[in-house]
Amino acid sequence: MTKAKKQAFDRLAVIARRLPSPASPLHGVRRTPPPLPENIICFQRRSGDALNHPQTGRAMHHRHVLIVPLRGQAVVCAEDVELPLGPGEGLVILPYQYHHYLRPDRRLHWLFITFEYSQGVAMEPLRQVVFPVSAELAVQLAGLLRAHRDLADQGMPELRLALLLAELTPPPGRSGAEARPKTRLDLKVNHAAQQRRPTAPSIRELAGDLGMSQSNLRTRFRASCGVSLGRHMRTLRLERASGLLKMSTIRISEIAEQCGFASVFSFSRAFKHHYGVAPTEFRANLPPLQASTS
Repeated sequence: MTKAKKQAFDRLAVIARRLPSPASPLHGVRRTPPPLPENIICFQRRSGDALNHPQTGRAMHHRHVLIVPLRGQAVVCAEDVELPLGPGEGLVILPYQYHHYLRPDRRLHWLFITFEYSQGVAMEPLRQVVFPVSAELAVQLAGLLRAHRDLADQGMPELRLALLLAELTPPPGRSGAEARPKTRLDLKVNHAAQQRRPTAPSIRELAGDLGMSQSNLRTRFRASCGVSLGRHMRTLRLERASGLLKMSTIRISEIAEQCGFASVFSFSRAFKHHYGVAPTEFRANLPPLQASTS
């Protein structure tokens, strides 16, 4: 037995000695299984110019993004907080979190894993937290990439990613919240909307979640953000709709319902006004890999 293997077994033995004797080895404790991440996409960026691709300026979308630099450095600007990021570190961008990249090295190699939770799982402890990527975590990431490539139909990528994220999430009281400035109202609205997924929340529900009256929320939002709350919420719904068109094959009528539109006709009209094309045309023009991802 190698030295490393013996050390691993010694650690295992220490933990095993702490196990209590069960009243019955045939009857365990039933637990509700946690939700798993869905619609996982793994990809890489090989140059600094590609980090803000395909758009410039601040990005915002409905998916979680796990970022792991393999070579080269850049500054991730998440909700206007600058977070330098380089090899040996990682960061999770949460849904509807404004972000873009500053001062990237010209030559770099960054790993991106994007995913979503159908039940609006809260990952607030990871907001704006740069965490270390240990050798053990790198091994787990390699296993996830192999599972994503080779075993995509057997559920292994989802299980591996769920375990990895569980290890990353710090215990209560050890998040990055203490170091963050006071959250802007639009970011609070975005977070409250994310917590209400998979359904699209009404302004009444958002006001209740934020402890404000509807009229006060509307007035304060316009004063602080320069646009109406209704227009901002419509943008969030359309962003989620574009993601569902890209990452799923569900019917457009179902997307309209999930994103809070009264009818498929009002959805199509709003979508075309925002993106310049109808939802059917938007989906038809997607690359085959995106259109078939589920």
